Amino acid sequence: MSVSAAAAPTLRTSPFDPPEESDVSFFNDVAPKLDTGCIFRSSGPITYNVEIKRFIGELNPDGTLKDAAALVAAGLLSPKVKLIMPGFDVDSGANIPGIAPERDRLSFNGEALGFLTGENNTWVLNSFEISVEKVKFAERSAAGGEPTGGVNQIRIDIDTANSSEAWCTSIDWGSASFKAMSPIILIHGNNSDGGFFERQGFINALRDKKLAFDNSISMATNSRAAHAAELDGLIPPIVKSFGAKTAHVVVHSKGGLDTRDYLANYQPRHQRDFKIISFTSLSSPHNGSVGADVLVERENAANHVGITGRVEFVGFPEYTRQLAAVMGVDAGTPDLTTGEAARFNAVNVPRLGSLGTTFHTVGADADQNGNGQMDRRNPDEYAELRIGPEGASLRRIDNVNERTSRFIIDAIYQIMRNTSGVTVAYRTQGIGPIRRTVATITSIPNAAPVPNDTLVTIPSAQGAGSLQRLVRNSATFTGAQGRNHSSVANAGVGQTVIPWIIDVERRSGGLR
Repeated sequence: MSVSAAAAPTLRTSPFDPPEESDVSFFNDVAPKLDTGCIFRSSGPITYNVEIKRFIGELNPDGTLKDAAALVAAGLLSPKVKLIMPGFDVDSGANIPGIAPERDRLSFNGEALGFLTGENNTWVLNSFEISVEKVKFAERSAAGGEPTGGVNQIRIDIDTANSSEAWCTSIDWGSASFKAMSPIILIHGNNSDGGFFERQGFINALRDKKLAFDNSISMATNSRAAHAAELDGLIPPIVKSFGAKTAHVVVHSKGGLDTRDYLANYQPRHQRDFKIISFTSLSSPHNGSVGADVLVERENAANHVGITGRVEFVGFPEYTRQLAAVMGVDAGTPDLTTGEAARFNAVNVPRLGSLGTTFHTVGADADQNGNGQMDRRNPDEYAELRIGPEGASLRRIDNVNERTSRFIIDAIYQIMRNTSGVTVAYRTQGIGPIRRTVATITSIPNAAPVPNDTLVTIPSAQGAGSLQRLVRNSATFTGAQGRNHSSVANAGVGQTVIPWIIDVERRSGGLR
């Protein structure tokens, strides 16, 4: 309104509610110059900050994104950030002789964007767009804290077209919104650590796509239930450190069972804070592993017969005895048996459908040259199994006898390929007081050879008859493209599953 009109209205709230704050929408409605009543230029510019508490990627020294253009090109970030604010009494269309129409100039971090529009004595919602490359985002905090920084200043210079004060205005609140990809959390398997995904190359595929990820989780070997409880202390602060409301998990081997246990028993209490919108498993034994059956039954039998008894294997390949001795049983092995997996699936799978999580699975066969066995040369079909803490046993065998290591790894491949289950029988033999107990572990043969990565069969990795009913996308790597239980987490597999994850993001996450 003009200076000759009635006095400016007293403090009031606009009829527009600010948008709901989320991890891609931030607003400010409490700054000193907001909601002050209609003020003139002499009161100084209206300034307020919108703090974007979200980590998207590496930052430049000024707080803008270093890889903004690449993220936009990959479809992982919107090219523009939308600014919205209700402006009161902006007479942008006024026609009064000797007085220019109201020109309230908007600047964002010092760069002029244009002018507010509106009507006399009316609240009008103003909207502007600015290139995402000019927006300041937050730095990721240490796990458990919110991201810091990302402070963007909005400034409105009032009535810039007149030399004398002719017009006033008021701003109720201001917001900034955009679209962005959610972070990916990597969860390792048994006898491993967070560096597994680095060693095998999966992280290279994430870096190539400029995806934000976390591979800090490193859990000591333990049971599925213990790891699920541990994940409840690890996953929420990791998500919080990104400032995200949605996240994806990529899991390997037993890490898939651990994470499924977490999702069913702990994630429901976090649903208001964040959601896990996708779960991608890489050779997780959703139906268990008959290799674990052999190890656990051998351990039980050895304990039963004692030091004077003997454990025999019937229907198994040569070197099974050496294999069982090398592999052994740790705190995580019992949860990998087919029997325990069946019990777990019966309870766990029905509880996963209500979380809004999309499931994906990957399985593989390690026999790249199709000769039905594991080879050390032309090609080396288990080279990746000898890397990292998970490969310590094979490296020890290699140091003694490289040829023996090949037969031992082939033994486990053949067990997985040809055995559907095991039976155990005990007998006592000897004469008089010299008697001992003998345990016989017998292979129940498969009807047909089953492809596997040396530790998990493809049907188990797919969750056939169990998790599979919840799975949207599934891939298998066989033949020349085959993978073993470690290389199933290499960059090539990453390139396969990343589009699945991005598709979920566009449906349910910050890109929707």
